Amino acid sequence: MNKKKQVLIVTNAITEDEIMQIKNAFSSEFAPQIDIKLSLVHVVPHLPTCYFNIPSMGMLVEKYYDEAKESLSQIGKHLGIAKKDQWLISGKIRTEVLRLANKLNSSFILASAQQIQELQRSLFFKNIHQYALIRNINQLKQL
Repeated sequence: MNKKKQVLIVTNAITEDEIMQIKNAFSSEFAPQIDIKLSLVHVVPHLPTCYFNIPSMGMLVEKYYDEAKESLSQIGKHLGIAKKDQWLISGKIRTEVLRLANKLNSSFILASAQQIQELQRSLFFKNIHQYALIRNINQLKQL
């Protein structure tokens, strides 16, 4: 028996079409036969603390967090992913996504085409076997 596959979906720069592709792929007739658990992650860029002394920057950061949280929640509702499987973290996308994927023991990471290069770039300097396979959302059929 195959163990459950953990799939981490990066929601940064995800499009409506990509969300529909994910929904269709994981609700197809073959999906129930595969034991898959989906998780979402959105990484908020880390700003240097000196910017928080500027009131307008503080409001901008707060607005960005609120929008990211709302976006994550909406995508989670649309895909039927529980709140406990939705992660909103801050930092560098490649570092934080790979760290979370490792923590969750993810088999795959799905990201939009815009984020793929950023994630794969970090693999050149690390042992590739300790991380999940990184796929473009358009490559869902290859899972």
